[in-house]
Amino acid sequence: MKNTLVICLTLLILALGNWAAASALQLAFLDIAIPYAGLALVIVYFFKSKGGMASRRLDMSIQGQTGIRMEQENVVPERSYVLIGSLLYLFMVLVFTFFAFREYFLN
Repeated sequence: MKNTLVICLTLLILALGNWAAASALQLAFLDIAIPYAGLALVIVYFFKSKGGMASRRLDMSIQGQTGIRMEQENVVPERSYVLIGSLLYLFMVLVFTFFAFREYFLN
C-alpha cells in the first residue's frame, strides 16, 4: 500500500511540476511533457541510485584530490518506487502524446 502511494504521489508531483513549467514558459502541457519527463527521470536516477557509475566516479575523484583511499562497499540495489513512478510517468506521457498527435504520426 505504501509503495503504491509513493508511485501515485510521484506521478502527481511530476504532473503538477509539468503543468507549472508549461504555465511559466507559456507552452502547452504536451509540448513540454516529454522533455520534462525525461529530465525528471535523469534527475531521479542520479539522486536515487546508490553505488552506480556516477557515485563511483565521484568517489574516485574525491580520492584523487584528497589522496585518501576509502573502502568500497558492495551495495545491493534496492527498488526505488520514485524511479518506477518517474518511468511510469514518462511512459504515460509518451502514450498520451502519441494518442493526441496520432494523425501527425500516422500520416
